[in-house]
Amino acid sequence: ACAMTEPVIVVGGGLAGLCASIEAAKRGANVTIIDKEAQLGGNSAKASSGMNGANTEAQKASGIDDSVEKFVEDTLSSGDGLASPELVTVLAEQSAETHQWLKSLGLHLSDVVQLGGHSTKRTHRFPATAEGKPQPVGWTLVSGLRKVLETELKELVKVRTKSSFKELLLEEGRVAGLRFVAEGIEEELRGTVVLTSGGYANDHAEASLLEKHAPQLAKLPTTNGPFATGDIIKALVKQDVGVQTTLMDKVQIHPTGFIEVKQPNFHTKFLAPEALRGSGGILLCHGKRFANELGRRDYLTDEMFKHCKPLFDKEENPLAAAMLLTEEAVEKYGSGAMGFYKFKGLVQDVGTLEAAAEAMGASLEVLRKTLEDYNEAAEKGVDEFGKKVFPVRFPSSAHLYVAFVTPTLHYCMGGLAINPRAEVLRDGEALPGLYGAGEVTGGVHGNNRLGGNSLLECAVFGRLAGAGAAERALKETRCDTDRGSHGGA
Repeated sequence: ACAMTEPVIVVGGGLAGLCASIEAAKRGANVTIIDKEAQLGGNSAKASSGMNGANTEAQKASGIDDSVEKFVEDTLSSGDGLASPELVTVLAEQSAETHQWLKSLGLHLSDVVQLGGHSTKRTHRFPATAEGKPQPVGWTLVSGLRKVLETELKELVKVRTKSSFKELLLEEGRVAGLRFVAEGIEEELRGTVVLTSGGYANDHAEASLLEKHAPQLAKLPTTNGPFATGDIIKALVKQDVGVQTTLMDKVQIHPTGFIEVKQPNFHTKFLAPEALRGSGGILLCHGKRFANELGRRDYLTDEMFKHCKPLFDKEENPLAAAMLLTEEAVEKYGSGAMGFYKFKGLVQDVGTLEAAAEAMGASLEVLRKTLEDYNEAAEKGVDEFGKKVFPVRFPSSAHLYVAFVTPTLHYCMGGLAINPRAEVLRDGEALPGLYGAGEVTGGVHGNNRLGGNSLLECAVFGRLAGAGAAERALKETRCDTDRGSHGGA
């Protein structure tokens, strides 16, 4: 076959970009990844809760009953009628196969946990290693996929880091490539373009998308890296290409960003993953519970704003709830990962009930009563907030851990509009030669994203984008000889 001239160009090297690149390269396309950071991974590398899937091998092995229909229903319900049913159906229908694909690349997410807003356990994680070392889900995925690019696909994939997207090249109403800037020099690349450049939940630059679309949230801290500034969306709007955006005002506040007690107002927060609550952590304000810890993210955030006060009742501090965990909950979550949080000063190993009350500034009597009530509700199977899943009990002798958490900007539900083939839309039609996947796009999550759906979205739509782009690039490449007659390219 002839050498391919026009590559697939992937903008952004997080999970969606890595999946798109591998899928395109495995179909014979040459791929160039550009990323403005010094290394690939983006916010995907920080992801800590897991990746959803319905009817997966791991669920079946654990005897968990789930279905594509239930998964679609939970996601649409969480999206409050604003999620695209077509996109959500693709997400759910391709979820189990996507887990198989990752397993074929040596990435087997075999632990399954319950997260808020899901009707069953369907959020997949990596088990700890034989030595008990935790394998954080985002980091492990990103590292594993990078290794695939650097080994079996290295002939087909080029990576250009510290390279910033500038604008698309348009010819005859289609996308023909892009311009980018590397070390102050502008370069041009021709080919089919896949945009996988993440969101804007840390965008405080001039013409900030947060200030424009969600000004009331712009002051909150964020879990996102400093690179999450929505550059691509801003560049496309400026270039006036006519691409559609959707739901740009829908920015998710994660109810639980860890507060570092020594510097409570530091703007970037480590996420206190939902899986901590899925493993049994409860939330308290002044020693009392105020919500179902496994409710939706937007519900929990609202309840925190209603019931909680600033940390240690100091006006200048952020709003804070205490998260209380038992040793059993810590073990369910993974004691290795907990070691990291303790080292960072985010979680205190307090031990006794008295010490826990003191650490959180609550009355011992109030806290004791709260935990007795919780245990009683757990026996009954439902509490006053409608909680029905009680992963652990809180006996008075339990060994306890305390952390403080605050609502934190986490994820942009909005972005570029795409169709179920991951093609970016212009005036309702696919713009030829342009694909999008992951947080840069909008429509899968509607008004409120379910935990575990973003990594899945990155993988499912990243693969679709990579496959579509490769097919297009292979078609655009004209050969003088009959393709395939000289062995593989």
